[in-house]
Formats: sequence, C-alpha cells, structure tokens
Amino acid sequence: MPSPAGSGGHGCQRQLKGRITVGKGRSRAGQAADVEGAGGGLALWFTGLPGSGKSTLSRAVARELDVSDRRIVTILDGDIVRQFLSQGAGFTRQDRYDNVCRIGYAASLIVRHGGIAVVAAVSPYRDARARACALVEEAGGVFLEIHMDTPFTACVARDPKGHYARALDGDMELFTGVDDPYEKPLAPDIRVRTEIEDVAAGVRHVMAILQERRFLYSAGHKTTG
Repeated sequence: MPSPAGSGGHGCQRQLKGRITVGKGRSRAGQAADVEGAGGGLALWFTGLPGSGKSTLSRAVARELDVSDRRIVTILDGDIVRQFLSQGAGFTRQDRYDNVCRIGYAASLIVRHGGIAVVAAVSPYRDARARACALVEEAGGVFLEIHMDTPFTACVARDPKGHYARALDGDMELFTGVDDPYEKPLAPDIRVRTEIEDVAAGVRHVMAILQERRFLYSAGHKTTG
C-alpha cells in the first residue's frame, strides 16, 4: 500500500467555510441522519501515544455502545490486528502506514454492513489515519477520530509494557514518541484529556458527543444492517 509523500495533512479535517463535509459531499448532519434512520456504520478511531489509554477507554466505550446501540460492536485493537493481519511486519514508516491501512480496511468492512468498529491504535501518522478515514467513508460509514491527549510524561510514567524504558535506554529503536514521531490530530472529532478525565468521565464524554451529534442508533434487537 503506497504511502503519500511526506506526512501531509489529515484528510479527515474536512472544514470548508465552517461546514464539515464528509464522503461524497454529505454533511455531518446528513450522515448522522443516515445513521439514525437506517442504522448505518460507524467507526470510532482512538489514536494516541503508546500508553495513552486507548485500549482501556475504547473497550469501556464499546461496552457502553453494546447496551445502548442496536448495532453490532467490534473492537479492533492495534496490537491484536498486528499479530494476526500484519504478522512479521516491522516498524518503519511504510510498515506502520500499511498496518493502519489494514485496520482501516477491516473497519470499512464492518461499517459497510452497518456495524460499529471501535479501533484502538497508535496510528502515528496523519496520512495513514486519513487513508483509514477515506476507506470507512467510501464504505458509507461515519469516521470519528478520537485523540487520547495524554502528555508524553504521563505515558512514560505508566509504561505498562516497559517499552518506554527500553527505548529511552537505547534498547528499542523506532518507538513512537521517543525516536519516531507521533503526529497529533490537528482537529480531532473528540479530544480526551486523560490527565483530567478518568475512564468513566471519558466514556461519558464520548457518549455525550455521539448522542449530541445523533450518531447513536437506539437500542433494540442487534442488527448488522
């Protein structure tokens, strides 16, 4: 999967004269109506530094969606996807780009059939996230980028896998946030500041925005469209 040259902008920053537009000229309001009226697909893409809390919050949000939304919810965790779909891949820029595109493609299949894809992946490059967004929107789904805005120092302090310690000691190369860049979203749909929001508050924050923007499909019999 060829990567666009350079880091580029984020293709999901669809601001045009103050109006957010998405795939095939539809507005956010139009897509929300599609979701509410027909149970269309939705992708929630949690991105952030390693150790920022993506997996923890995404799973908590997925549990909430499972009881409050009638669509089938599928979690795509970056570590698990890499194990099964990108096994043997390295951590060069192209490897990371390809891995994010694979996750984006998997998410697009879920939304194409009216499900909810909850993605938790570092996905450090804006161009890769933009490609994932395009795949989801081409499949007729709504893509929402959720930035886990956790300070680097907090991620290092958490270091659940010991990777930061190894990278800072020079024992691990190409580790995101240390010697490989993390390109923050320029205008994420949702920003979660974990230093002031715990998991419960983060879930309420995300769910409130989904409700406000009419991206939820009321609970009932589970359906995939």
